[in-house]
Amino acid sequence: MKGLLHAILISLLAACLAPAGTVHAWPERWSPRLNEIEKRLAEIETELKSLPAMSDIDARGTHGFHSNFSLESEEHWFEMSWPQAMAIDGIAMIPTRITTQSGLRSNYGLPVRMRIEATRKGQKERFVLAEVADTRLKLRRGEPLYLDIKAQDITSIRVIPIDLPTLPGKKVRFFSLAEIMVYQGEVNIARGAKFKASYSIDGEVGWNIHYLTDEQSPLGPPELPQPGNSLGWHADLSRGAETPSWAIIDLGASRSFDAIRLVAARGDAPLKGPGFGFPEQFSFETTEDPSLGWQEIWNSGEKSIPNPGYNTRTFRFPPARGRYVRVSISKPHTPDGFTIPRMLISEFEVLDGIQNLSLHQPVSTPDSYDSIPHDSLRVWSRAGLTDGHSSTGLLIPEKQWVASLSRRFDLICERSQLTAESGKLITYWRNASIVVVFVLLAATVVGLLFRQVRMRLENRRAVTALRRRISSDLHDEVGSNLATIALLSELTPSPANLDDINRLSRESSMSLREIVDITLASKRARKPLLDRLREIASLMLRHHEWSFEGNDSPSLDLEERKNLVFFFKETLHNIIRHAGAKKVRIVVEKAPPDFRVLIEDDGKGMENSSPEMLGNLNTLQQRAKSLGGSLDVDSKPGKGTRITLVFPIHSRK
Repeated sequence: MKGLLHAILISLLAACLAPAGTVHAWPERWSPRLNEIEKRLAEIETELKSLPAMSDIDARGTHGFHSNFSLESEEHWFEMSWPQAMAIDGIAMIPTRITTQSGLRSNYGLPVRMRIEATRKGQKERFVLAEVADTRLKLRRGEPLYLDIKAQDITSIRVIPIDLPTLPGKKVRFFSLAEIMVYQGEVNIARGAKFKASYSIDGEVGWNIHYLTDEQSPLGPPELPQPGNSLGWHADLSRGAETPSWAIIDLGASRSFDAIRLVAARGDAPLKGPGFGFPEQFSFETTEDPSLGWQEIWNSGEKSIPNPGYNTRTFRFPPARGRYVRVSISKPHTPDGFTIPRMLISEFEVLDGIQNLSLHQPVSTPDSYDSIPHDSLRVWSRAGLTDGHSSTGLLIPEKQWVASLSRRFDLICERSQLTAESGKLITYWRNASIVVVFVLLAATVVGLLFRQVRMRLENRRAVTALRRRISSDLHDEVGSNLATIALLSELTPSPANLDDINRLSRESSMSLREIVDITLASKRARKPLLDRLREIASLMLRHHEWSFEGNDSPSLDLEERKNLVFFFKETLHNIIRHAGAKKVRIVVEKAPPDFRVLIEDDGKGMENSSPEMLGNLNTLQQRAKSLGGSLDVDSKPGKGTRITLVFPIHSRK
């Protein structure tokens, strides 16, 4: 009992005190909510693996929109409008990431809450198109915010900050945003919108309301983290700054297109930062056959193109047509007087709407090589210009990219909340389990104490019952003999009296030994049953002619043995005192499943039913009943008495 209790308590305590990193199978069985959380966390991890990740660098480029400094939040709005009604199905906003005197701020000027109002065609009154109750600034690291919108005939939208945090150390508020995308299907219609604001800081470097649609954000190009083997195109350094370079894309057939998108390359050293090698002056040309000459469709002019950082730049023009498209670079990137001019572009896309016509099409350049190694895994190559990869990943549609990044942020926030809830539940069940363990321990201790008290009471009752039984046996077996001996000792001494006194003394001594043997023995009596019955018969029937027939002795418990011995002695007493018999025959035998005891004499039989005789028969009946057997008495006057006891033998090991 103690060993089992000890093992149970050790197991419970080990489960309750297990380290936090172990599997909590025991609380999960008790809490359905924990099972739901674990299932949902597994689903979140699976979905996160398929989503794009935040860039590990700041892609640089322009900062975006910056409102005036004011304490009133709703004064910092900006508005976009279109000459024609638009069907809007999504809006995405990318926070500004900037380094200030207080350090890097990934959500510079982003409100906690905001409201987007809109107007419909033919209506001047604005209505609420969408509301953001909580941008979760404390958790956000610059992730885009994407809103699903289902609205028709929209002519303008106004973005209004409702709850702007104050600038650290200053009692002012301001609204800032790096980029905004408004989608009609897969097309970002924000780039053709007209902007206005309550106030916009457009005079400082990097800040202008029109930078909201210049494709330059801190997040880099729209991509999945699946880099290709090529980093893009790296022009031949031997051509230098004075010798123009070019790259020609063969579209495979004459195609119509209206835009070209260039994806800058990512630098991998301090001097080769994001956008390193992006050309400063260049033009686009097209032709059906290069031998017939080229037609210019776009030119940067004499003003250098600002470096976009590690971002995309889309150049739009009236629809053009041709099989071959050429980018001619007249001024490569020259970051300083000590760095060799470079020309690096990671992807060249010829667009018809949003379709990339140049994907996986052949490229030709004047370079003296097809590819050069960059490291053990990646190369710079001509084919890298149209392989569908930026320097760091697989390019995907812009809408899918911003929506997926926003989804990733939402999933990470949900995961954080579920993990915290799971921790609280596990702690709760741990504490509850510890309480249960100690309650069980206390109950067990109380139970053991109660059991101990109960056992003592039962032992006392058993001792009392034993005393009563010994007293009864002594009274029945020894008391009457001693009384008879006392009576005989008062009479005139005679040989007969002395013989009776001797016999009764021997019987009393034998009875005492029998009582002690049966009462104090732990499992079984020391002398076999048949030997004990023969011994009794030899003592009590020493003046009679008697015989004893017996085979294998049955296996009786001590109580049954006592009842049988007392029955045997009582029967012999009756023969000695009342039968007047000369011969006595005793048969003790097994008759499976019963045991039979036959005692017959040739005495005078039972001539009358005296009270003493009836009392003797009643005593024998009680003994037979205690053995679970039956008693048969066959007696006729002058023809002796035949007493038969039959009782079942129980199986014992």
